[in-house]
Amino acid sequence: MSEKFIRRSVYLPKETLEKLEKLAINKGLKTSEVIRMFIEKGLNIESSREDIDFIADIIRQELNSIYRLEDIKEILDKQTNRLAKMMMKIGKMSTGQLFLLISMFLEIVDSADEDKFDAILDKSMRNGVAYMQKKDFQVNDFLQDIDNLKNIANEL
Repeated sequence: MSEKFIRRSVYLPKETLEKLEKLAINKGLKTSEVIRMFIEKGLNIESSREDIDFIADIIRQELNSIYRLEDIKEILDKQTNRLAKMMMKIGKMSTGQLFLLISMFLEIVDSADEDKFDAILDKSMRNGVAYMQKKDFQVNDFLQDIDNLKNIANEL
């Protein structure tokens, strides 16, 4: 054995040693070579983790020195408030349109048909709630299914 190697006795579970021996046979290597290969890989992985942690700490420090957390929070708060105000405007417009539509239908519906109108309005509201409960990925398919939309409208 060469002087660059130092002998160490290592105790391994029987199953582990059997796996190492099979791998050595498959690769055409000695079992000791396979063991050294795995030790080297393990050491490389561990040193890579240490390097990654070290680099992540540097990046974190740099980001904190450039962007203060308070500044980021202030920007996010402004944008969140802006979006909330936009959603309120959309909600007010939609509600206004809803009541305008109901009012217009009430003007053209005979009083004898009010029960029918009430049923249509109830079904429409239920369909609206069902639509709002759909996930984002379901909305496009729902709106592009013309036959289904016609069936829903006919049921009203």
